[in-house]
Amino acid sequence: MAITQSTFGPDEEGAMAQNNPSAIQDLDSGLPATTRPPKDPLWSLSREEVIRLCRIYDDEVGLMYPMLDIDKTIAKANRLFDFMEAAARTGLLKDEIDRGDAFHDDDSNILKMVLAASLTLVGGGYSEMGSRLFESVRTVSESRLWQPVNMKGLMLLVIVAQYYFHLDDESQAYRITGLAARLCFELGLHRRDSLTKTFTTEDEIFWAVRLFWSIYQLDRRWSFGTGMPFAIQDDDIDPLLPQPDARTPYLAAMVPYGRIASKAWKTIMTFESAGSEVRKDEIEFLDYQIEKWRASIPELLRYQHHDSHADQKVPQRGNQRLQIILYLRANQLRTMIYMPVLHSATSLFEHRSLAQTVVDVAKETIKALTNLNQTTDIYRTQQISFNYFLVSALAVLFLAVAHAPLEFNRQVRDEFYQALDLVKGFSTKSHISQRLWKTIRGLKEIGPKLGVVSRQGLPDIDDPHSSAAVAMAGLAGHQVDDLTGFPPSHDHHALGSSPTNGQQMSYELTNLFEAAGGYNGMIPANVPASGTSGYVGEPRDASRGYGGMPGMSGLYGNEEEFARIMRQCF
Repeated sequence: MAITQSTFGPDEEGAMAQNNPSAIQDLDSGLPATTRPPKDPLWSLSREEVIRLCRIYDDEVGLMYPMLDIDKTIAKANRLFDFMEAAARTGLLKDEIDRGDAFHDDDSNILKMVLAASLTLVGGGYSEMGSRLFESVRTVSESRLWQPVNMKGLMLLVIVAQYYFHLDDESQAYRITGLAARLCFELGLHRRDSLTKTFTTEDEIFWAVRLFWSIYQLDRRWSFGTGMPFAIQDDDIDPLLPQPDARTPYLAAMVPYGRIASKAWKTIMTFESAGSEVRKDEIEFLDYQIEKWRASIPELLRYQHHDSHADQKVPQRGNQRLQIILYLRANQLRTMIYMPVLHSATSLFEHRSLAQTVVDVAKETIKALTNLNQTTDIYRTQQISFNYFLVSALAVLFLAVAHAPLEFNRQVRDEFYQALDLVKGFSTKSHISQRLWKTIRGLKEIGPKLGVVSRQGLPDIDDPHSSAAVAMAGLAGHQVDDLTGFPPSHDHHALGSSPTNGQQMSYELTNLFEAAGGYNGMIPANVPASGTSGYVGEPRDASRGYGGMPGMSGLYGNEEEFARIMRQCF
């Protein structure tokens, strides 16, 4: 059955069921019961569960991207359940008969995708009911690309993109958001004059502005996450276009952030494509703009480190989540603009202060994520949202140690292993995991050709993270993390196209880190980590290691090859 009525009045459901049976059209009366399409998944949910899931969506997603009036969505759900209950009472619809009682109007489809996104988020990346809800909307959402564009069709596409993101499929989220961005242009949401012509009331304009800027932010978010270009360019947006106001503080703060991110993206792409030298003045100016933006964030949304053991007032969960996300976004942008400094040992030596800055930022990111995981459920609830920040920070530490082991090895080890504890919880099918695994495979592919085998020689037994220290702690009866669950991989063919689980990624990264840091017995443990000896060689030959031995980039062939592989990580 197909129910296509888009809006039900508060007292119309019973009358519709009793007096207007033509409003419900049986599409499957000629089919045997076993071949009729299944009931709409909404029939399997209770009113209370639907309202709860709507509130979860608003709390976890709507606070950042407030494009949907959740109160109206809940009101729609209540009217829908009033109708369903009235239809069941009159006997018009029999629960025991498996029939296609499907709801396909715009509001119902949006409601179902809100529920699907919430269920998937709560389920940590998978929900059977969420999948059923999405499948009931898939055809309709895909048809939006061929139909005239409207606000509800745009909202549906964006929520489908959010659903894919919570499935840990960031590439699909990026693709669908890009399509939604182009539909914004068709609708004229990027120009003030077309906006005021298309929408006549203040309320309509208010929600259109929220929708456009939400799509703008999601476009940037998933562009950075996938490493692919933006769909919306700042030059295409009318400077006079209304912006989010104080009623949506996170979105209002993220608009100027997006503009700085656009400048940072251009700087990074220029460096990558042309292979140009590091421009210290340009990096420092962008850093200044980021810090100025951070200072402009409202007090309510400024991040403060919260210790679970300290006697201090912790903000409400929603505000705390927005605080940490804004803090991490600022750190991430700073990481990106400084990253070219770490692409070679030569540039790292020439710009020591910049290298130290990006390492410090990465360490702060890992500390913040570790603290978040230890003190709240925010990291566990939205781990997919935080993985990108974690992997980028991890890559910074690895690059720094690879190029300058004596300078950075001991300085970053605690944070590196804190990050690995979080990596163990990664989904192996996610975009970020696949990218990280590709980097691991690339390093292990060329490493053995030049004699790099991790966990050889005599590690530093005073280091609690070294394999010798772990073994000795085990013999002493102390509880330690067991990294022996995966046999050492002495050549890259032992690694499959995908990791077995997060534990295997953590194990392989441990091996690579110990090799990069000189724990393969190549660099004496008593060498001081100061002066130029902290780097992998003299400035004139930065790929040579201490005492004439090759540094990590030298071991992996040359700096360009090493940098190419590491750039896959971010």
